[in-house]
Amino acid sequence: MSRQIKLKVTAGSHDRKYCPILFQLTKALPRLTETMLADVQMYDENGTSVPVQCTKEADSYVIHWIVQELSAHETMTYTIDFAGNSKLDVENIELREKENQIDIMIEDQLATSYVMDPTLAKPYLGPIIGPNGLSYTRLDFETTEHPHHRSIWLGIGDVNGVDAWNERPGFGKQKIDHIGEKHAGPVFARISSEAKWTNFKGSPLMRDQRTFTVYNTPAHARIMDVSFTLHADYGRVELGATKEAGPLGIRVAETMSVDNGGRIVNAYGSVGEEECWGKSAPWCDYYGEVEGDTLGIATFEDPQTTEFPTYWHIRNYGLIAPNNLYFRGGQLLRKGESLTYHYRIYFHAGSTEEALVAERYQDFIHPPKVEMIIDES
Repeated sequence: MSRQIKLKVTAGSHDRKYCPILFQLTKALPRLTETMLADVQMYDENGTSVPVQCTKEADSYVIHWIVQELSAHETMTYTIDFAGNSKLDVENIELREKENQIDIMIEDQLATSYVMDPTLAKPYLGPIIGPNGLSYTRLDFETTEHPHHRSIWLGIGDVNGVDAWNERPGFGKQKIDHIGEKHAGPVFARISSEAKWTNFKGSPLMRDQRTFTVYNTPAHARIMDVSFTLHADYGRVELGATKEAGPLGIRVAETMSVDNGGRIVNAYGSVGEEECWGKSAPWCDYYGEVEGDTLGIATFEDPQTTEFPTYWHIRNYGLIAPNNLYFRGGQLLRKGESLTYHYRIYFHAGSTEEALVAERYQDFIHPPKVEMIIDES
């Protein structure tokens, strides 16, 4: 018997565009099995197929898809079919593994790479490929100016007195100990890993669990979620009040920087390093020219992150780093305690206004409402 579920999505007060969305289904739902989830298909109310992806959690199954476009206050009803009929011809994201590296491919083109080279002080994510094959981020191994700024990374300049941000003599290191979740489908690719932070000699300082989720949206509107938790597994951890921190760090493409004609804008309309550095805001956007195209990187903080909204260590030369440690006075983790951060990064074409950055932030913190209607016929 065919099993169908209808989901009604209400846009709410905001126009939606390339909006990732999810809905949790209880495992107690009658006749729902993992086999059915493997063959799930989705259609909108016009009968158009919609890429859908399912994941399993402890007490629920989660349905993921992307609302391509939905105007404020409008609704769209989707039909999810668990009948197990022939698979739809949809373009999956693909993970391609190399030595110490996982490439994320969208439509057979590189979107980004997660690089875990043990000869480097820490892993990084990059480059981030945008329209026309251009990179949103800087990844230059020949540079002498902030050479440790490799695209997207995690780092803190004072972990129990060890500098795990810069790479001066005696620097701290991060070693990937374990790759956990690692899968890709038509909606997103997700990589989770655990890293041990050590001093230069390898003595452990703390551990992190990090997850990168890259969504199947166009290169001119690429969306990535970044979540990580710092764990004081080995004893007391003092995170110093250092400006050399994010812990999230992003380095924009060189020609995108304010020094080269780019622009920084925060959620309150403040402009440039002078107005945005050391100020708290829910998001900051950084955009400029890359080989004739205007590209930007908007970094959104989840309101559930500790001490929201964050302060920003953001520079005219091209650095983006949400940083509460310097501006709020460091952080102490006793043994067994942890600290969690959640961000969304929106890689976009055009200026802050043209890319509707403020609306995309609402997609992140106030997603559309989803209601379920079960068809028992």
